[in-house]
Amino acid sequence: MRPGRELDCFVAENVLKHPIKVKQRQLWEITELGERPLKKYTRDMAAAWEIAEKMGITVIPVQPNTWFAFVGKGGRWENPAEFIAFLQKGDFLQSGAAVGEDPAETICQAAFHAIQKTPMAQAPTVEENPQLN
Repeated sequence: MRPGRELDCFVAENVLKHPIKVKQRQLWEITELGERPLKKYTRDMAAAWEIAEKMGITVIPVQPNTWFAFVGKGGRWENPAEFIAFLQKGDFLQSGAAVGEDPAETICQAAFHAIQKTPMAQAPTVEENPQLN
């Protein structure tokens, strides 16, 4: 999925369960506290961290300016040994991972890949719903 507003819509709807609507020619998300302009989850690390917290995404720097984001067992690992043991088991049926230069975008991509492996309903893309443009 393309980074940017399309992926922002996807994670808002599928991870946070915030319906999206078009209001005043802009995208808005409907939260438990009311409506707000759709956050830029793929560009704003504070917003992306909501996604990381909700899905238990582990984010690791792998080289300068490169990040690895991994969704695994549905929660955080208590220590590195537990994470390594999970990797060694190789049970990645519900996992999602991404590598990228921008940590916020990488978190959202990992969430997207994990959700694609579950039977959850998927959000419409910009191509399927031109109102999202």
